[in-house]
Amino acid sequence: MKLKRRDLLGLGISTAALAACNKFANAPSNKSSGNLVAANTDASSAKLRLGFQPPYVAVYALREQKLLEKAFAGQSTNFEFRRMLSLKPLAEALSAGALDLGLGGTPIAAIANGQPIRIIALVERSPKTHALLVLPNSPIKKIADLKGKKLGNPSGKSYYFAIRVLERAGLKDTDVEWVQIENDAGRAALLSGAIDVWGTWDPFYASAEVAKEVVPLVDGEGYQLNYVALFGRIDYIEENPEVVQKFLQAYKQAITWAKNNRQPAVDILVKQNKLSPEAADLTLSRRNLIFEPPNNEYRQELIEQSQLLTRLGLIEQQPNWNKAIDITLAQTVAAS
Repeated sequence: MKLKRRDLLGLGISTAALAACNKFANAPSNKSSGNLVAANTDASSAKLRLGFQPPYVAVYALREQKLLEKAFAGQSTNFEFRRMLSLKPLAEALSAGALDLGLGGTPIAAIANGQPIRIIALVERSPKTHALLVLPNSPIKKIADLKGKKLGNPSGKSYYFAIRVLERAGLKDTDVEWVQIENDAGRAALLSGAIDVWGTWDPFYASAEVAKEVVPLVDGEGYQLNYVALFGRIDYIEENPEVVQKFLQAYKQAITWAKNNRQPAVDILVKQNKLSPEAADLTLSRRNLIFEPPNNEYRQELIEQSQLLTRLGLIEQQPNWNKAIDITLAQTVAAS
């Protein structure tokens, strides 16, 4: 099930929010989309367009600390940072050529469908940032109570974490009604009763939790590793290896800055995402920032996830992870 436009409007979701969920602009705009843009129109400039989701504090640190300017000192540059609500529109933007690099969960379905995406680095391992949320007075007290209920999340039935939770409790994917709904609309849907349980992640999870509007039925610990990856279009990576490597070096520095300057990092999340200080602090506390090449643990989880998606009929074939993963750039940067 997918909530229709009129249903979302009934929940108080604006048409602008709907457009942000379902489209990406051909030309970014600070005013209309909240994108962070530092542009130079020089045709010979180094160009990079990154799509990311709001909680990744290192992206904001890149700008605040001018780390990209330092990495590309003396070189004309054109950088764009586009906020995306979830992984699906990010992968679509990459495939359409509207983005060069992406930051988020691994787009397994897109890679399995032959979209030219390559994974180049890992920047988080944060299982506790995902949760299935219910209302404090909900009759749903345990996983078994989800049978016959409406489970809303941005990925629909392909939400690996939720499937793992159900199957470990002896339930099937057909035991719940899947409602595909974006993160900015899920909270209102849960509060209004349009869905019974909301599958989401920080900062949406943290914001609703500190407001005492929801309680976690279960979080991702023990169900998924939740690696956050940097990935990009294969043609862009192969044609611009020096640009990508300099970006990775700057991103690694941003991670180090965020880990060593916790309160300023919290302040950045507050400012850039309009979070309460409590929600920003909770979000950052559940994030384990790293920088390393794709490792065997990550690869094994990708294999398990893609096997599950194949079994459920959500993808037709297993991706070739040997072709989809490149460890060389991140190895060089991690060692420097």
